[in-house]
Amino acid sequence: MRLLFVCPDMRFGGAERHWATLIVALAERGVEPKLLALAEKGAFFDDVARHGIPAECMDLRGRIDPRGLRRALAAAAKFGPAAVVTRGVSAQLVGEAIARRAKAVHVYNEHTPLTPTGLLLPPRPHQRALTRLVARTIDEVVAVTSRQVPPLERIGYPRGRIEVVHNGVFEKDVEGVDPSPELGGDGFPVLCVAGLRPEKRVDLFIEAIGAARRENPAVRGCVAGEGRERERLEAPARANGVALLGARHDVLQLIAAAGAVCLPSEAEAMPMSLLEAMALGRPVIAMDVGGNAELVQHGETGYLLTPGDGGAVTRAIVELAADTPRANEMGAAGRRVQRERFTGEQMVDGYLNAFKWAIERGQA
Repeated sequence: MRLLFVCPDMRFGGAERHWATLIVALAERGVEPKLLALAEKGAFFDDVARHGIPAECMDLRGRIDPRGLRRALAAAAKFGPAAVVTRGVSAQLVGEAIARRAKAVHVYNEHTPLTPTGLLLPPRPHQRALTRLVARTIDEVVAVTSRQVPPLERIGYPRGRIEVVHNGVFEKDVEGVDPSPELGGDGFPVLCVAGLRPEKRVDLFIEAIGAARRENPAVRGCVAGEGRERERLEAPARANGVALLGARHDVLQLIAAAGAVCLPSEAEAMPMSLLEAMALGRPVIAMDVGGNAELVQHGETGYLLTPGDGGAVTRAIVELAADTPRANEMGAAGRRVQRERFTGEQMVDGYLNAFKWAIERGQA
């Protein structure tokens, strides 16, 4: 089975990390994958290529780049995929052209975060129009949480052809991970893994850490991630004792060194950072958005809170820092849940089945 994965880029992010893991795992199962990045490579592009998987970057210069599009079509034609798998609006458009030219099925992988009202995070106006245009031509959709299904159907994606495959973590990827010494030492470090974008609410995390530190000076806050909000967040981070670590490739080591992992986003899909925290036995603090409710069992594996409630985040941090045995119990419970329901093997099985069904229908 030849699968062509088309995306805008493979820079730092949960969706990019998920694809890098998935593509490599599919290759290990005997699938022939190829990665096509339209605009940029990124760290996870290199991860895929290092495993001997064909990977090309088209260096598209903006939405309208005829030469870049021709390069993408030529690369796809040479590969001859049975299915084209896309992520992101620009990749959907290019992927649809590739699929038609190659007479392949088009499978869209939805990683768009959901807002507290259950809507997909609003794209830019031109993206909204383009998404509705392409949605009806898609052969199959793989969502990462069941909460994505209703809004996807409302946009126009085919009813009855939306499969839900949860993200997963492979035991081999978290086995024997050494805690990062950067978070070592005394105190109770709380880690937030998130891009510095408005919907991630890193500002709320910073404020919650500051309030928690006023009650318990042992609390320390760290943020692994980069983005356009960095300049705005630097001063409050300094004032509240939060270290902005920037984009990191050692996220697992940072999680392993943390006392807890907090993700205060107001829009999420199925965040890999929470799954990885659970896999590494860390309690989690998250908001009830997107697929978080499918991951977090409130009071057992962590805290599932109302979006935007900074006071609740502060209380959760203070409670965990004051009772490390309870924090460890929550972490152990989260690890059991991850191993039962969110393994890498289950994830790969789900994607393989979705691809096979789409190809079989396309050949019928």
